Amino acid sequence: MEAYGEFSLEGCIELAWIMGLIKHFNGVLKSTGAMYVGWVDAKTEEPVRDIEVKAGYEEYILEHTGIRLIEPELVNGYDPNKCLVLREIQIEHDMEPFEATAEEAATFKHHGGNGVDIWENASGGSWSVRFLKGALIRVPMALQADRLVAGLVPTGWDPRRYGIPDDVVKQVDIVTCYALVATVEALVRSGITDPYELYQYFHVSEVGNTTGSGIGGMNSIQDIFKGRSLDKEIKNDALQETFISTVQAWINMLLMSSAGPVKPVVGACATAILSIDTAIETIQSGKARVMIAGGVEDFAGESSVEFAQMGATSNSVEEFASGRTPAEMCRPSTTTRNGFMEGQGAGIVTLMSASAAIEFGAPIYGIIAMSGTATDKQGQSVPAPGKGVLTFAREATSKGWPLRMLNFDYRRRQMERDMASLELWKQEELVDLGDMVDNLLDNSVDLSVMHHAIQIEEEYAQRQRSLQDFWGNDFWKGKAGISPLRGSLAVWGLTADDIGVASFHGTSTVANDMNEPDVFNTQLKHLGRTPGHVVPVVSQKWLTGHPKGPAASFMLNGVLQSLRTGIIPGNRNADNIDKELETFDYALFLSKSVQTSGIKAGLLNSFGFGQVGGGLLVVHSDYLFATLTQDQLEKYNVKLQERDIKASRYWQDTFVANHSFVQVKSHPPFTAEQEKSVYLDPLARVKYDSKSGVYKF
Repeated sequence: MEAYGEFSLEGCIELAWIMGLIKHFNGVLKSTGAMYVGWVDAKTEEPVRDIEVKAGYEEYILEHTGIRLIEPELVNGYDPNKCLVLREIQIEHDMEPFEATAEEAATFKHHGGNGVDIWENASGGSWSVRFLKGALIRVPMALQADRLVAGLVPTGWDPRRYGIPDDVVKQVDIVTCYALVATVEALVRSGITDPYELYQYFHVSEVGNTTGSGIGGMNSIQDIFKGRSLDKEIKNDALQETFISTVQAWINMLLMSSAGPVKPVVGACATAILSIDTAIETIQSGKARVMIAGGVEDFAGESSVEFAQMGATSNSVEEFASGRTPAEMCRPSTTTRNGFMEGQGAGIVTLMSASAAIEFGAPIYGIIAMSGTATDKQGQSVPAPGKGVLTFAREATSKGWPLRMLNFDYRRRQMERDMASLELWKQEELVDLGDMVDNLLDNSVDLSVMHHAIQIEEEYAQRQRSLQDFWGNDFWKGKAGISPLRGSLAVWGLTADDIGVASFHGTSTVANDMNEPDVFNTQLKHLGRTPGHVVPVVSQKWLTGHPKGPAASFMLNGVLQSLRTGIIPGNRNADNIDKELETFDYALFLSKSVQTSGIKAGLLNSFGFGQVGGGLLVVHSDYLFATLTQDQLEKYNVKLQERDIKASRYWQDTFVANHSFVQVKSHPPFTAEQEKSVYLDPLARVKYDSKSGVYKF
């Protein structure tokens, strides 16, 4: 939809299944008595051919996906046309009595005091309650809100359809269900159909999670802060579902069973970028080799009302009066932009070190070459956009002298020299070890000598990795003359001129849509990008709305798609780009999609409430593959093809109901007796048991 303005046939089929419009059938049709295998209409159970799905269901799908009028059944019953408000009034005469239990009568009296009269009825077993003149009561009113539009999950979306058990659905907040489905998809897209397979390659302590949110379980927050006071039936553990960390806890408890780093983040609109940055730092520090990262957020009436009070969201009534449909109301960078549309959902990514991905055979969609976060200057407005992310381009000018460290060939030569010195050290250590063996009185080699040789090899490998890190990824760090952005590009032999696409936070607000291109333009100018060499800008929220927490995950997914396909999608609501943006020479605001000959790198920026900004530099995966030998590449491709086949089969089996998409775990991959030893042994790995079909220690 973003690239071409319409759904593909495959997209319509998947959405029709997600929305419960079609289902797979294998059996005898009631209408004809004939044997049939294929799609049927969910209501009539009449056969539907693949080719008929788009024609038969697309109109309904378009009406009930993306930015549209708020559907109360999707957002915990919130109806913007009937916003519940309790108005306090004082009664002017005694009211008629009503019947209640003894306990209820006592509570009315306890609250109302002299304004309430209670007595036990003559029949016994019940009491009467009467509010007296002067008593204060609250009466419900229904107000009309002016924020009527949001980017919601598809109508009919049901976590049970994905296989999340009913008891789990009833226990957890809906954001956890979003996150579970998104996590499984992130894993399957990585060729991982069983999360426990990870422990065949990595220790349980090397798989972690940084998934976060801006607010967390909105439904549960409503329950404890409003539902209880309205005497609604609320589950006893509702409080736990309001914690930001609960989402990743459920991901680990129901899917992963890992014992790795856990760092749930909170960052409002920049949650996902904070999560990804934290995950990357965790991997680079050596604390993990695989991280689940991203963000999740819900839509609720409370947030809709409060964003409206701030003036951050678009007034739907005014937009309708201007003749716009809901799909046209989010217009980043235009003269008529008037605030964002709220959204909901989850965006999860699987992050691995390059060595881990190659060893595992996971598909590599892109390289996160740089990640960073930044706060802003002094102020008294939390949502005010700032320029702190300019620091990603911070560097002292070099007076025209080129820095040798930026030269790819120079760094290669230096690393080869250091590697030669390291090799000499290793040989000397082995010679010393040989002398030790020769001096043994009985001329026998005991185990201590063998262990010493192993330690030499381990130390050699560690020093080798350090050299590769320094001359490969870290050479620019701590150098005032090389900015994080320039240095991260230079790691791959790239410069600012090689950035081929930029994904903007693009909230369609007056202030942000001026601040962001100013920051972007200043960054590129400071890095010396060739004047006139513009960068096409993607402003994705015209289509998705603003989901806050997972926004940067959505944007990252789009950048990866652009790197893979070469397509840069346009902002189809860009009817009149603000003339003030013409001052930013490097940003090109597209209204139509463009097919390029290829994109080397993309830049992504996020500007969040709470003075939280972030940025990612994403480089095409081919640059990583170019570092492999032919033999390494061939071995990797064999594993990759196997994973691709397995993942495709998983999707197909889900659609034809051979198994559920989300397969909740009932036990960890180890027994209770094994647990302590698995945690304490860094070399503990699972094996696949073909008889039971599970991975276990």
